[in-house]
Amino acid sequence: MNWPDGTLVFAHRGASAYAPENTIAAFELAADMGAAGIEFDVQITRDRKLIIHHDRVLGRTEDASGPLSDWDFADLRALDVGSWFGDAFSGAQMPTPAEVVDAVGGRLLMNFELINDSPALNGVGPLLVDFFRRMALFDGAMISSFNPLALWEVRKLEPRIALGALWSADAPYFVQTPEWAQRIQPEALHPNHALITPTLVEEAHARGQRVHAWTVNDAATARRMKNLGVDMVMGDYPDMLAAAVSGPPASE
Repeated sequence: MNWPDGTLVFAHRGASAYAPENTIAAFELAADMGAAGIEFDVQITRDRKLIIHHDRVLGRTEDASGPLSDWDFADLRALDVGSWFGDAFSGAQMPTPAEVVDAVGGRLLMNFELINDSPALNGVGPLLVDFFRRMALFDGAMISSFNPLALWEVRKLEPRIALGALWSADAPYFVQTPEWAQRIQPEALHPNHALITPTLVEEAHARGQRVHAWTVNDAATARRMKNLGVDMVMGDYPDMLAAAVSGPPASE
């Protein structure tokens, strides 16, 4: 995982404070605002295709209902996921991973968050691995997940893919312990920013792992993350984050 040094800025679901999340418009805007990369969510449809969307259950950003996994790809693509944010984005579709790569793959690093909440793996991992192979994404992209079993599956299928281990304060206890992460040996740790300490950063760097913080939406937290040596901050305001982490570290 040969990414640039310093504290990189990733746009969370794209520049989601300014455009509808997980849409091409949000990803292109993130690039225009100076982000180094984007984070977005990958799910599997009922007919076994990959699609970019965050919510497991539809209804927040589209006029629909029910689990996304109960919908076929074509029906999901017919939904408007932009109008909820503003009339200027009316007609925006849930993008495919290929569309994201085509739109901004030459300008941005990419963090594919693999959505699989159950120990019973749903098939999204092998499809995403195959996509990485077909698109030769090993240098400019990574896969992260809250599910250690999903990361373990990706690692077994394709060791060349960089992995990020996600967790939060309310994650199950076993996810917050280091044993599973040591077995998978992810290239990056992705804790919620409130969980990051100097010791966590120091120990991760000593193992050769990066530390990526989410979701950072204020300048003071971004600067604190930089001062701790965090390698990437992820948030909804990439322009603000880029300004906050520019220049040398400073005391708070």
